[in-house]
Parts: sequence; structure tokens; C-alpha cells
Amino acid sequence: MTAVLETLVRVCGLLAIALAVRVVVDVWLDVPYAVLLVLVGVVISLLRIDVGIRLSTDVIMGLVLPTILFDGVVELDRAALRENVAVPLTLVVLGIPLAVVLLGPVIDFAFGLSIGVSLLLAAILVPTDPVAVLSVFEELDVPERLTIVIDSESLFNDGVAIVIVDVILALLAAGTEPMSGLEITEFVVTDLLVVSLGGFLLGCGLGYGATRFVHRLPERMAILLVTVLVAYGSYVLAESVGVSGILATVGAGAFVELDADDGIGRDALEFVRDIWAGGAFLLSTVVYVLIGVQVPIDTLTVYLPAALLVAAFVLLVRAVVVYVLVGAVNEIVSKPLPRSYQHVLVSGGLHTVVPIALALGLPPWVPHREFVQAVVFGVAIIGALVQGTLLPSILRAIGLGEREAGVAGPSSRRSGDSP
Repeated sequence: MTAVLETLVRVCGLLAIALAVRVVVDVWLDVPYAVLLVLVGVVISLLRIDVGIRLSTDVIMGLVLPTILFDGVVELDRAALRENVAVPLTLVVLGIPLAVVLLGPVIDFAFGLSIGVSLLLAAILVPTDPVAVLSVFEELDVPERLTIVIDSESLFNDGVAIVIVDVILALLAAGTEPMSGLEITEFVVTDLLVVSLGGFLLGCGLGYGATRFVHRLPERMAILLVTVLVAYGSYVLAESVGVSGILATVGAGAFVELDADDGIGRDALEFVRDIWAGGAFLLSTVVYVLIGVQVPIDTLTVYLPAALLVAAFVLLVRAVVVYVLVGAVNEIVSKPLPRSYQHVLVSGGLHTVVPIALALGLPPWVPHREFVQAVVFGVAIIGALVQGTLLPSILRAIGLGEREAGVAGPSSRRSGDSP
């Protein structure tokens, strides 16, 4: 059997497992599809079955996330996003740095790591994963406003967190060269602004240009090729010039307008959206299984108490950030976000694909690297097992969601967009 054929057999095996999980979720179990995929992967890891496929930072960042993020941002209801942008924008711009500053010292105090490593671990764990959040909400009939807030926050926050992780790694690498507090502050602020804002603005420009070009194209295949080029091209170009590729892809998706009444036929529009939704679904499906498969069981067993404690810290910090910042936003907006929605923002904050990608990509010289990676995997699995399985029940308990018959797309997606 050739290497290519063997890989295809392994991928088909993973997809067959995913199909079985999908049927079980739709027919019998009230458990989010993505969460059950992770748990099935963990069982495979416990049984020591080698699936022959491994996740890496490059695969997740360069292949998986551009598709997931571009599809998610393009499909957001722009009008609903503009009406509710205050909360997700605050949680991304202020919430992520605040969470890192709060969580880092707590981890340092609990485990005696250096403050630099503790802040690094905090920055890796803080982002709520867009893949996880969107997958959980896929099967639930939640209010449109809640969905748009959670969708938009999760789609935008991982890019900011990635930049923060890179900044902390740069500071750790330069640890042998003494820097004053003012120099560190200047370095952090400049790097964050240049890398984050630069990447986002680059993507916005490419997305706007792609929109102008798409409306001149005659058929759907050409339109699809343009969207693929702008999604991945923005990532590649941004990374090549030293700014955030992930935020460039998000910016590109934010400015790509695929409207059936603006030069694009409805059939062509639905075709392009269906292709993107299908690609995002397949990639996230395989990644979720592989996350569970790739859990370092032996190492995680050693550090399981630490992972449980850190998971509790992450949830506590998430609660502080959400309740404080959303409460402040509610004082100045005309339509405050209800407290029940804030509960879901806290309990629905899963931390899986992006944190694991960041942990896998840590350089070998990072102090306590094994501890950091084990804890990140542990928090991801614990969150999926506890928060992920309880989220549908929490939503129903506070009267915000009911299980859909079959598979339904999030209500923040434009009509006709369900995968």
C-alpha cells in the first residue's frame, strides 16, 4: 500500500467515526457533536490505537483556521453584528489582555513558575475557540443576539491571543538582555498594535478588493476561486510581511460581501457558501477527533491535578472578565446584554483547537514546556467534557435554547446558510 493510499484509508476511517458520532448525536444523545468527537478521540488515545495522522501548529494555523474563520466571518449577519458589536469588541480588545494579566499571576502563585511562563500559559488558554463555540451552537436554537455575540467574539479573539503569545515568547527569548519596564511596555504595545492592526487592515483591504472584483465575474467557479485566494492569500501575505495572518483572514472575511442582489446570482452565492461551509465542517471534524487522539495520556496523568486546578482558574477569570466588562458596557449602550446571556458567555467559553495549536508550537527552549502542553490539553479536554456537555442543559435551564430536529445552523447566519 502506497503512503498516499494509506493516508486516505486513515482519513476515511476518521470520517467514518465522525459519521457514527453524528448519527448518535442526532438520534440519541443530547451532547454537542464536537465535544463527543473529542471524547471519542480520547478513547482512541487510551486504547493506544495509532491513527497515523498528527496535528501540528502549521497545519492548524495555515490550513484549518483560515477556512474556519473565513467561513464564519463571511456568514455573520453584518447588520446584527453592527447592532451588537460593543460587547464582543470589548471582550476581544480589553478582555483578552485583562484575562492574561489576571490569570498569569494566579498560575504563578499556585505552581511557582516564573511570571513569564505563567503569563504565556495564560495567554495560550484565554481565547475561546471559534471551532468549539460554533460547533456547540450548531444544534441549538439560541436567540440571534446571543449567537452573534458569541460567534463574533470567538472568531476575532484568537488572532489577538496569538499575537500576545508571540510577544510573550519574544520577551522570554530576550530574557538574558535586561530591559526596563518602560522598554518592555513600549515593545509590547508597539508589537501588539503593529502586528494585530496591521494584519487586520491588510485583510480588510484584500477583502474589499476581492468584493469589487467578484461582482464582475460571470460564474460561480470563478467566484469560489477568488474567495479561496483571498482567504489563504491574505494569511500568506500577512505572515510574509510580519503581521498577523489569522487577523488578516478575519479582516478579509469581514469585508467580503457576497450578496445575491448585488451582482451575484443566488444560485452562485449558495454554491460558494455551501462549499465553504462543507470545507469548514470537514476540517473541524477531523481536527476534533485528532485533538482527542493526540492527548498525551501518560504526561496528562501526571499533571491532571494541575490541569483541573488551572481549568477552574480559567473559568473563574472568564467569569470576572465577562461580568465586569459586559456590566460596564451595559451602562453605556441603549440595549444592555441580559444577565442570562452573560452566564452563557462564561459557561460556553471552550478552549480547544487554538490553545492546542499554540501549545504544540512552543519552542523546545521554553521553560516547563511539558507542563504547559499537558495543562493545555487537560484544560481542553476538561472543558469539552464538563462545559461542553452541560451547555445545552444550561441553555434550556435558563430558557435560551432548545434542541433542533436534525442539524440547524446558528441563527446569526444568513438565511439559507445552514451546513
